[in-house]
Amino acid sequence: MLVIAGIVMTAVGVAVYMLNPRKTAVITVQKTELFAPHTVFKQAPSTSQIVGAAPVAEDDVYVVATLRIQDKLRLPIFLSNTSATMTKDDGTTLEATVISPLDLPRLEETFPQIVPLVSAPAPPPLQFEDAIAAGTSRAGTVVLLFPQTSEKQWRAKKSATLTVRLAHDAAPIEVALP
Repeated sequence: MLVIAGIVMTAVGVAVYMLNPRKTAVITVQKTELFAPHTVFKQAPSTSQIVGAAPVAEDDVYVVATLRIQDKLRLPIFLSNTSATMTKDDGTTLEATVISPLDLPRLEETFPQIVPLVSAPAPPPLQFEDAIAAGTSRAGTVVLLFPQTSEKQWRAKKSATLTVRLAHDAAPIEVALP
């Protein structure tokens, strides 16, 4: 009798292990689009006008990443936050600034060329605390700013990683940005 109970308990344990997902979510980068403006200022930002001073130029790279997040649980999952890091060809790292969906209209006004990358037909931006229903998937965009980086530097990078954190999940999910 004790042997039968042991076999049944083992079978139940194996069934629970096999039927429960091992990952909370699967995140894939469907595509990335690049916008690399070269901005020339008549005067350096936050300084006073100096007559005869040379204009100041700045290169930035905006990466618009389209993600698909698939919920592997039988419960809804919630986005907590995202971050990104680029490793340059010289080995140094650079943290990206994640552009909030609330700031996108101002970005579009400043750089009208970015509008096709972040507006329809592109998926809507992912926001903090967005819910993904149990067993479903959702596509959305994340806009990242790598400051003082040129398009040439972006293309020559060693790697770039997007980190997505989910509420109530201790381990962040990292995906490579192409």
